Amino acid sequence: MKKTNPLLAAMGKAQEPAESAPAKASSSIAAKPSSKRSGQKHLGAYFDKSDPTLERVAILRARLDMTNSELIEHALNELWKRHEAERAFGD
Repeated sequence: MKKTNPLLAAMGKAQEPAESAPAKASSSIAAKPSSKRSGQKHLGAYFDKSDPTLERVAILRARLDMTNSELIEHALNELWKRHEAERAFGD
């Protein structure tokens, strides 16, 4: 039999027997809820901490009351409209 951990005993947390540990781990995997992001694709970017883009995003997020995802979607839609307009007018 294993020796009890004095720190865990002082905290009131006894170690579980080794036989029940694998059964508990497999049940937690099976009980994992489905993610709200399933079926979605991540789109992001990395910026230096000193990059003014980070401050601009924070200000826009506060002023427009949008999430980062909503801001990115809005920016890409605006970029797409401008690109399509330039193609339409031959610029």
